[in-house]
Amino acid sequence: MISKNKIRTALILASAMLVLLGLAGCIRKANPTGNNWSNVYPLSFTDSTSFVAGYSYAGSGTVKGTETKLLSGNYGGVEAVAAMRFTGLPKYATFYIPPTYQDSTYLELTLVKRSPFTRFPVDLSVYKLNQSWAADSTSLIQDANMELLTPDPFTIPDSISTAGTIVQIPLPMSALENWNSTADTLGLSLTVRTGAASYVEILAAETGRGPRLRFKYRTSDIPEDTDDTEYSQRATRDSYRLDADAAPLLPNRWVLSNIDPSRIYVNFVLNSALFRNTPENGGGVLSEQQRRRATINKAELIFHVKDNPYYGTTAQYSLRGDRVRDSLDLSTPVELTDAQVASGLINSSVVLGDSVVVNITPIIQAYSSGDSGNWGVAVRSLQELLNFGSLELWHFTDAPAGKQPKLRVIYTPPYL
Repeated sequence: MISKNKIRTALILASAMLVLLGLAGCIRKANPTGNNWSNVYPLSFTDSTSFVAGYSYAGSGTVKGTETKLLSGNYGGVEAVAAMRFTGLPKYATFYIPPTYQDSTYLELTLVKRSPFTRFPVDLSVYKLNQSWAADSTSLIQDANMELLTPDPFTIPDSISTAGTIVQIPLPMSALENWNSTADTLGLSLTVRTGAASYVEILAAETGRGPRLRFKYRTSDIPEDTDDTEYSQRATRDSYRLDADAAPLLPNRWVLSNIDPSRIYVNFVLNSALFRNTPENGGGVLSEQQRRRATINKAELIFHVKDNPYYGTTAQYSLRGDRVRDSLDLSTPVELTDAQVASGLINSSVVLGDSVVVNITPIIQAYSSGDSGNWGVAVRSLQELLNFGSLELWHFTDAPAGKQPKLRVIYTPPYL
């Protein structure tokens, strides 16, 4: 006689088999998961024909005094003057530097970049700054308050390591013995300037490897007293002054510049006919409703480089594409303020081949979903005022074959 437990177990197994057979009848062979997702996967398109407007315009900003590099140069119509303050020096008129100590009396700088040595040598001159100053308001530093300490300029090496090349600029001992200034009671302030058509970038105090002042001295003039004391301290405050005209409006040119900030405006039509379904789902153009529901996996503006005097293929650029918030008159280039754009994603890389990329994924998502009107993209460098870098990109109106800017979009059609 069959027990009730065995009968119950057999009924349960039979019911389970019936359920499995029912599910198997609903599953397509190519889609064993039982849903229609296998027919939906990312697609892409690249469009170089839909650009309609673009120009360069001036950016804005100020030196804050917290930068990690100091700039000194006279290059491309821009002058940069590095300033630094040293404190804790021995009290004026209580010490002297023996003449034999000249070799150990110097200003030490760690250089990380210089203008191309194939053009001009980089000569540095050091000045004493006889005025008070603040790191975030260096525009107030006056040339008339700079006293030249090094009549013979110091020529830096032709080759500078990106990891840092240390140079030691000899300073006159008398200038340090008479370091005090009634105009700046906080310490000894120095400035560094370059010759014509050259620049240099110097590590700042924020890196822990900023400018260092070093000298040995004695506090007694008794010949038998040979006790030496060494002053060797890094600047407690440093910054730089920039003198530059605002970058010009340049119709039909795309120029990104850091030292005299220049940004670019790009406008293109987002061609809805390029958004299509997968072949398994007919391959047709997505309807407006489908396009609004599509997921933008990645969207990029790809530019080809026309002029690259700074970055080469090793220095890293950092660009950001911002969504323009409102419509513009495309027939008249205008400067855009920060209030007119919504910040986008940052793209940091090196120039690969001859192209640079700007990630605009959230912007294209906003366009395709209808959350924002297509009023263009403003591209800026995030290194503005931080170095002498610049890039000119081929504009769609005059780019040769193979150098046209492109919009590349990877998207996934909606599942249902």
